[in-house]
Amino acid sequence: VAAMTCRFLLAFCFLAASALSTQAQERQWMLDASDSDAYLIFGVPDSDDVGISFWCPVQQGEVNVFIPEASARLHPGADITVTLKADEESETFTGKSEVNLEAALTSVEVKVPVNAQILAAMLKADRFRVIIDGNETIFPLIDADLESLLDLCRKP
Repeated sequence: VAAMTCRFLLAFCFLAASALSTQAQERQWMLDASDSDAYLIFGVPDSDDVGISFWCPVQQGEVNVFIPEASARLHPGADITVTLKADEESETFTGKSEVNLEAALTSVEVKVPVNAQILAAMLKADRFRVIIDGNETIFPLIDADLESLLDLCRKP
């Protein structure tokens, strides 16, 4: 009986480990643009797993920062304070919350001028922080083509 239990546990551990390895795909930065919009998304390719995204209408002078899963305590349709930090630079913006139908959380989107100091600081940093409702999330900037996105967003 002990040998059977041991084999069962080994088989279970092997199956669990192989299932986790197929699901544990890393998030990465992806830049995409059309004639009208540009997107820089930090997520898992070909999935709904997105940690944060930046997008803009091309050449309009602002960048939208979208946080799909901001907080369960936020109420949809409310004005939300969002602080972005990179190195020693920090800026606070007011965004709007919306219901995220794919998660039990509320999403938040803020508009940031393309020439904001925080975006310039992010170009030099290796990570940045997003603070919403007292919760701080850190995102890497390695391999993020933020400079190309900002070039697409700037007014001509």
